[in-house]
Parts: sequence; C-alpha cells; structure tokens
Amino acid sequence: MLTLFFPRTKPDQEINKIAGAGVAGMTAALNLKKSGHDVVIYEKQSTVGGSRHGDYEGLENWIFNQPMTQFFESHGFDFEKLDSVPIQNFSVHTEKRSPFIVRSRTPFFYMVKRGPGSDCFDRQLYEQCHRAGVDFKFDSPAPGHIDIDSTGSKKAAAYIKGVNFTTPLANQVHLLLGQKFAPKGYGYLIIQNGHGTVATAFKKTKNELSDPLHESIKYFRGRGFDIPNKNIFGSRGSFSNLNMKFFQRPYRIGEAGGFQDFLFGFGMRMAMRSGLAAAYHIKGEKYQAKRILRNLHWKRHISFINRMLYERLNDEQMAKSAALFARVDEPLDLLSRAYQWNFKNMLRWMRLKDQYEIRTA
Repeated sequence: MLTLFFPRTKPDQEINKIAGAGVAGMTAALNLKKSGHDVVIYEKQSTVGGSRHGDYEGLENWIFNQPMTQFFESHGFDFEKLDSVPIQNFSVHTEKRSPFIVRSRTPFFYMVKRGPGSDCFDRQLYEQCHRAGVDFKFDSPAPGHIDIDSTGSKKAAAYIKGVNFTTPLANQVHLLLGQKFAPKGYGYLIIQNGHGTVATAFKKTKNELSDPLHESIKYFRGRGFDIPNKNIFGSRGSFSNLNMKFFQRPYRIGEAGGFQDFLFGFGMRMAMRSGLAAAYHIKGEKYQAKRILRNLHWKRHISFINRMLYERLNDEQMAKSAALFARVDEPLDLLSRAYQWNFKNMLRWMRLKDQYEIRTA
C-alpha cells in the first residue's frame, strides 16, 4: 500500500505580517526571517521607496555610538553593499553672515539616496531582504490583523519641499538656517555624483507669507547655483511621543511609533532599532527588546529637549550656535554630547514635555 506524505503547512497565524516596506519594517522582517520565521510585508505602493523621489538623506553618526558597518551588521544588513558617501565637512549659510565650513575627522553622516531606483537605499535594503527569503506583496494593503505596523507618518508635524536637478558641479553639502528659509527647521543643498537636491524641512507657522522652498532656491541662486523650477517634490513627517509601555501587537515601529529624532528629523537608525526591537519581542527575546526600547526612549527624550530649545532660537542665536561647531576641534563630539542622558536633561524633560505642540500618540 502506497502512503503519501504531504508537508504540513503552517497555519496562517504563524506567518508574521508586517504593514509597510519601510526601513523599520524591512529590518524587522529580515531579523525574523533569519531566525526561521515566515514573514510577509504588505506594501500598498508598487515598489519600495515609492514615496521618495531620489532625494538625499543622511544616516547620522552622532546619536548612536556603534560604527556604521557594525550597526548595520547587528541589524542583519551588509553596509558594504549599500551605496553611501561619508560626509566630513559641509558649509553653513545664514541670511546675514558669510558662509563658513564645519569639518570633522569622523563623518557627520553617510549620504544615501532614497527612492525605488537601483542606486537607492530603500531598493538595496529590499534586495538583501529578498535574497534572505522575505516575502513582499506590493500593491497590497495590509489585512486587518497584522503583527507589525511600519506604515510611516500618521499625521503631519513637519514638511519637506524640494527640487531635484542634474549638475556638473563637484560633490558638496550646504546647510541653510533661518526662519525665512525653513521655519523651525533647516534647508539644505546636496550635490552628489551629478545629482543635486535643494530642500527645506520646516514647520508651518501662523501668518506664513512666503514659500520656504522658493526662498531657499532664491538664496542658492544668488550664490551662483543653477537650480531649475521643475522636478519639485514634497513629503511630510511626524513627531509623536509614543508611550513605550504600550509596545505590543501590532508593534508600531519607525515613524508610525514615533521613533524619530525630534531635533533634525534623522530617523533611519532609530527606525532600524525599533524594527529590531519588534523582531526580538516576537521571537520571545523580551529582555533584548526592552533594552533597545529603553535606550531609544532616552534618546527620544533628549532629542525632544533639543527640539524645544532649537525652536526658541531666533536667527542670530541659531547662527551663533552653528558657528560654535566650526570653532571646536571635533564638532561630532559636541553633537554626541547633546544626546547624552543625564540629570540635567531629565529635569528639562520633566519641565518641557507637556509644552510641545505634538502630543502623545
């Protein structure tokens, strides 16, 4: 008698379902898959990086102590297979002062391109996840029951407007400060390998009479840069102060969970950490998850304080603060110290936490 054996398929509830193929979601998925879990990511867009426009973003190098290569390795990715450019100097511009250069022996950040292209950070993370066996379902909204929510901003707190262009100019990075150019934020010009981006990250203010992007473009044109009025893009970001006590299914990670730097909006490394924490939680390694979350909690508190202080600066105070980084031997150390949790910062947090315009999520 012939007996047929069919492999048992796992019930549907054993497949970990993730909503959103962002940086955080892919980090969680890769770590779950490498631990033997079946994972599927539902992405409503047709590709990864679909909400980005080939614009540039930095992987900061001051919030976390771990070197970039080791950081990515500890999150399951091979950093050497990602296109990135270390940035060790940039020019700072204000409306009334002459531009000056800030230099560091260690990279301030690693510039990456965001979007669906083969040279983009999002696509290259996807390739590593795909090779590991993570299942992606594009053009597919997530089902009603999910394990992880990595769907990005829930509400707009900050806005980014910019323009992409081609240029023969050499690689360079410029920071533009001032309420006219970026209310409560900052503007920037980045040129890498023939591709340029001028953008402004800002908060909308009452009685806003001018367009921050128009003013930023006008400023850089006055400095001799040829910037067109086409290929304009826009996006938004959120700053939500999620209570870590409620980190449970569906785990909200990345921007969906408020894992973002309040000060400058650098969020990719925080997003990856939150994704790793969710993966640990699902795998039952709750001590590791709690340790990551505690550290992220402190860093978000500190960046919250830094944001509150930054928003109180007028243009002249902002210019003086930026000039300080040009005068010290290692400005990256100065930035790193601004993210250290201590008794003074704890008192500031207790005093300021209820005054911020974005409330607890």
